[in-house]
Amino acid sequence: MKIFRIILFYFLFFFATTVFAKVDNYIAEANIIKSILKQSLELYKKGDAQQAKKLSEDAYFQHFENMEGPIGRNIGRKAITMERKFINLRRMYKEKSSLEQINALIESLYYDLDEVAPILQNGYKLKAEASQTNYDKAAAEKSSLEANAKREADAEALIAQITGVKPLSDNTDTNTSAHLSNLNSKDIDQDLQAAASMDARLQFILDNISTKFTLAANAFKNGNYNESKNLLNDALFNDYRNTKVEILINKFTKAGNDQKFQQALRTLMRKIDEQKLDEKKLRDDLDNIEQQLFDIFLQIPNSELSKLKLKGFNNENQGKDYSKVGDDIKIALNEILNNYDGFNISAINELQNTYLDIFEASGMENKIGAVDSNLKLKIESLFSQSVALIKNSADKKELKATFDELEKFIQKGIDKIQDSTPYSLFIWALGIIIREGLEALIIVVAIVSYLVQSGNKNRLNIAYSALFTGIILSFITAFAVSWIFKENAGQSRELIEGITMLIAVLLLFYVGFWLLSNAQNKKWASFIKQGAIDAISNNSAKTLWITVFLAVYREGAETVLFYQALLFDAKTSTDLSAIFGGLGLGILILIVLYFLLKAGAIRIPVKQFFYITSYIIFYMVFVFTGKGIAELIEGKIILPSLIPINFEPILWLGIYPYYETLIPQFIVLILLIIGILMTKQISKKGVK
Repeated sequence: MKIFRIILFYFLFFFATTVFAKVDNYIAEANIIKSILKQSLELYKKGDAQQAKKLSEDAYFQHFENMEGPIGRNIGRKAITMERKFINLRRMYKEKSSLEQINALIESLYYDLDEVAPILQNGYKLKAEASQTNYDKAAAEKSSLEANAKREADAEALIAQITGVKPLSDNTDTNTSAHLSNLNSKDIDQDLQAAASMDARLQFILDNISTKFTLAANAFKNGNYNESKNLLNDALFNDYRNTKVEILINKFTKAGNDQKFQQALRTLMRKIDEQKLDEKKLRDDLDNIEQQLFDIFLQIPNSELSKLKLKGFNNENQGKDYSKVGDDIKIALNEILNNYDGFNISAINELQNTYLDIFEASGMENKIGAVDSNLKLKIESLFSQSVALIKNSADKKELKATFDELEKFIQKGIDKIQDSTPYSLFIWALGIIIREGLEALIIVVAIVSYLVQSGNKNRLNIAYSALFTGIILSFITAFAVSWIFKENAGQSRELIEGITMLIAVLLLFYVGFWLLSNAQNKKWASFIKQGAIDAISNNSAKTLWITVFLAVYREGAETVLFYQALLFDAKTSTDLSAIFGGLGLGILILIVLYFLLKAGAIRIPVKQFFYITSYIIFYMVFVFTGKGIAELIEGKIILPSLIPINFEPILWLGIYPYYETLIPQFIVLILLIIGILMTKQISKKGVK
């Protein structure tokens, strides 16, 4: 199955790059990449690691991506290894690794670019410059042609084995094409992600081995043969044997894999010792060994990886690589921008899918929401704003500026969530329950206090049963969204939140005016003071129950998903204890606040209490109207239209720069004003 995924990876490269490749001069593109990498190295030497990292990202996203697909199509696995080198270079800049390691990695990328660019430009005619004076160009060209022919033959044989059709070389390309045309594009995309996402622990080992391979090649180039041999020996013992990955390969992969790897590495060390190879031969052999190891690692069951012995494998490596998710979003946005030429419904769909299938589906949205809810809302609003810009055929520069801002905030979110400690998990867990619980708590306190104020203590079960039902259904909904509706979990969640908010608007509208009218009804207030215990009709009781339920349910389902994101990030019992400790303390604080607010509300005179409560509810009606429709926009039900006035969304008021949210909010505001005036007028007549 894993081999099949890798085959699909190649096919996706082929089809995607056939459509999107735009570069004509690959040699010039390679030289631009080399120039940018050289600038990044110079900046790093001067101590500017951040800008060096930014330049390496520009080299990858703005230039190497134009070559990556054609490399995968023409030179097979080379695209994967080169992409990984760019990822490691960005990581090294971020971690401020040694200059020797970074320089060796950049030298390795120089070499790769010099090798692949002429092949792409001239159709397998290698014209790379020699890195040593004794470099045999004729032999190098012959070697490259043979290597590429072998890669193609191996790929065709593997395709024939998996698909049951003859190789392309047997003139049966029609059958193969027919088979490929039957592959669902969504299935291909999913298998591509599966093939590219190796377990972080194995990738950690592979990255360490790859780093030592590049250092060894660089040492060899500089004539330090003993150092080159020692680095390969270090990779064999410290990164292959001592990590115990050797045992897992022997036990769970095809027989002979371990022997082939060790024999290939020992043969290289012997040749280095005897000086029987040149730089090109060494780099090619190391590249092939690394590719073989990549395939072997994919065969190891994830359930056995706990047996690995890893040193220096920190929380960031072990947790989800959200920087990779950020890269995927950036790639998707760049692709949309590159093809943008005014309104296009497919561009809108691609952008909405980027939000739902990458930002949400990866768990990044929930994780950012768990840490900083305002940042999450800001990112969501920028996605919606981008959709509106495309719908309005906005200028490409304006769309790019919005995308740039979106990427900036996503990176800000990644910086916040990538590193977690027991202390940060505790703070996040505490913040979630207090932040999400307060809004529901206000409504619960209002209803409970009303029941007490109206002499209906015996009917407090109305609020409490709604409260616990809301909590229970929150867990059920979170489970349903995560598992039952896994295919479209992000969209399902947005629709549930949006619809729940809009239903709550109708109920809160009714409850608010009911309380306001009672506040101005002197006869009713007098009736309460006489100890009436039946001031609530059956219909009113049902309305209050549903109001409490929706208040708790709307906040609860999202809260459960936030905690789910934190639990996925926990790696030790200490982390779990921190999360549950924060949750427990937060619940305790909410309970204390509940009793304090209820006691305070009960002490407030009846008339003032109903006034305050009704106006708080009217505020929620206004906010929920905007936010509810915004959720439907994110759920792909409504396409937003930007208003001509440019302003930042006012999130605490639920105000967004779209006609679809502002018009309903304006209508609600007018209805609230008219309703308040009419209620006061009716109350005055009742008094007379």
